[in-house]
Amino acid sequence: MANFSSPETPQPGKNWSPTEVVQKDTPNGNSLVRWWYRTTAMPEVGPDASFVKRETVRRSQLLSTVLFYYIIVVIVFLPCCLLLPQPAIVWADAGLVISSIGALFLNRKGYALIAALTVVVMFELMLTLALGLITPLDEPSIQLYDLYIMGELLAVSLLPARSVFIFAFCNCLIIIASLLYQPHTAFFNIDMQTQFIPTLIRPVALQFIVAGVSYVWVKSTTKAIARADRAEMVAKLEHALGDQKRELEEGIEQILQTHVAVANGHYNARAPLTQDNALWQIARALNTLLVRLQRAVLAEKELQRVEQAVSASVRAVQHAELQHRSPRLAFTQTAIDPLIAVLQGKTLAYTQSPLSQKETVYPQFPTEGVHLSQPGPTKYP
Repeated sequence: MANFSSPETPQPGKNWSPTEVVQKDTPNGNSLVRWWYRTTAMPEVGPDASFVKRETVRRSQLLSTVLFYYIIVVIVFLPCCLLLPQPAIVWADAGLVISSIGALFLNRKGYALIAALTVVVMFELMLTLALGLITPLDEPSIQLYDLYIMGELLAVSLLPARSVFIFAFCNCLIIIASLLYQPHTAFFNIDMQTQFIPTLIRPVALQFIVAGVSYVWVKSTTKAIARADRAEMVAKLEHALGDQKRELEEGIEQILQTHVAVANGHYNARAPLTQDNALWQIARALNTLLVRLQRAVLAEKELQRVEQAVSASVRAVQHAELQHRSPRLAFTQTAIDPLIAVLQGKTLAYTQSPLSQKETVYPQFPTEGVHLSQPGPTKYP
């Protein structure tokens, strides 16, 4: 079976990032389009932003795109209004241009909903004004009823989807009022007496058909976007959990290696974990324990040296007593050296100070410190 997966598709068991699962929308390469978005739409948000924030930015860009083509169409239609039977319609078209520019300003400031509502309401009002300026009403003029569909499409695309039924209902009321109360031509008045219901049903039915279809389409698109957002969130969570698992495994391995090193006698080993690691508190407590253990080991070694020095000094004193001489004890470079220094001249013969023994190297734990060839200045009692 052929493999239709592209090279960019993440495969199971491989390292991937959330940006590979849900591709980020890339702006059009056209510099004009990028400039238009920077000028008229809300600024882009990061991938870590909430769905509501990203959906707001998406709607802002959608409004900016719609208004880009909307303004072009309205400006192109502006000279054509002068050729209509009612040249005053040009003022309604000019009002659409002005309201669209104001909506772009509001959209840039972050008021996308207010900007969209301004565009839709102004379109409905200007179209109703243009319809009201056509007097008397004839059969070609009722084709303007179909333009109310544009207002519904703008509403369902830029506003909450349910609002399309509100505008469809309002459009139907305007159509009914126009057919009932707006002055008609003589021929159209005759047709209305016999064909009123068929003439009314077509634009009214068209309003609700477009409203229903567009509502289903927009809701389906919104649900698809929400599902894609949930898929992106799940991908991010799975990626974060994978990173956390690897971090925990690496931290546990480093702590285990530290334990092995200490067990082998390397008491200066430490767990090299930083504060951004999840096991940092455990590593910190372990390192504190190892510091105290190292100090205890050093203290034990020092105690052993002192014990050996004391034993050697006792043997030296006993040996001097057997020889009936004053004992002479060498400095041991341990904690008993101050005691030996204090006893000199009292019960011990003078020995060379450690400060003057720069070239003499004593053994770490001396076992013989008695010098019998030189009698001390103090007689042994």
